Amino acid sequence: MKLIIIIVVVLVLVVGGGAATWFFVLGDPSAEAKEDAPPPVDPVSLALETLNVHVIRGGGAGKFIVLDVTLELRDLPTKTLAQNKMPKLRDVFINALNEYFTNLPSLKGTLNVPHIKRRLLKHSEKALGKDAVKDVLVQGVFERDWRQAN
Repeated sequence: MKLIIIIVVVLVLVVGGGAATWFFVLGDPSAEAKEDAPPPVDPVSLALETLNVHVIRGGGAGKFIVLDVTLELRDLPTKTLAQNKMPKLRDVFINALNEYFTNLPSLKGTLNVPHIKRRLLKHSEKALGKDAVKDVLVQGVFERDWRQAN
């Protein structure tokens, strides 16, 4: 009886070890999933015309801000849609920036570019729909205090 138990235990260990070796070393089940997965789609970019924003404070222009923005879009049909809706997209962005800068407590200091990016990304849904824009890239920022010409 002891001999049968020892033989069964040895067989279970050999079969278990062989299965573990095949599963972890020889057969990689994730390799099949990796081969079947389609390659990721490269994002499509669209550079916007320069956005010029005049920040109005106290009945007059307080600052002049220029932004160079590029959109990272989902795919080529979305780029075509964005190009067709460019006037609306620019209008939405300029209104969002005007609202942002007008409601700032102070115009002193530097611009919060990450916050501006998040705001433009959120407002892009109004013009192009949800998830059309993957990211907003701010390529350049120029700001200057507005001074009245003599």
